[in-house]
Amino acid sequence: MDKPTLRRELRALSRERLTDELRLTGSASIISQLRQHPLWQQAQHVALYAALPDEPNLRTLIDEVATTKQVYLPRVLDGETMDFFAFAGWQELEQSGSFGIYEPRLEADGAVDPATLDLLVIPALAYDQAGYRLGRGKGYYDRYLSRCPHASRIGVTFALRPIACLPHDPWDLPVEAVLTPQ
Repeated sequence: MDKPTLRRELRALSRERLTDELRLTGSASIISQLRQHPLWQQAQHVALYAALPDEPNLRTLIDEVATTKQVYLPRVLDGETMDFFAFAGWQELEQSGSFGIYEPRLEADGAVDPATLDLLVIPALAYDQAGYRLGRGKGYYDRYLSRCPHASRIGVTFALRPIACLPHDPWDLPVEAVLTPQ
């Protein structure tokens, strides 16, 4: 099955199966697993994200670690490029872009040098058994990961449908671990 077809299928599954309760309990389970993961425990500079409705919500984790780790959130700058900016509190974010994602404001301090990041926690519609991701199809994370191949990568997803093997390209970088509610 090709990526666009898989995306359509997974979005339909999300609308059908992803209840408020599953979002809440699934996100809590993923946060608990993340706290215990050695890659998380070792990292000081972590790239996280403000969740869309079909992504694990890490807000409580971001609030918890914002004083003990340097947290960065993404912003799409020109429709093509994504960069990460230091998290300075929820009040410093604005809802923008075609997805309505909460992102650091444009006047925020400059983007972090990708070499600074120890760990990226990456949402996806799905991950396969080898750690390759199926994102939303815009390639933002693919392009960003090519700029920081040294950083550790943990994938998070609600995993509404197990996928053994996703189609991927030679430049795709798999994650080292995938965390799901199951």
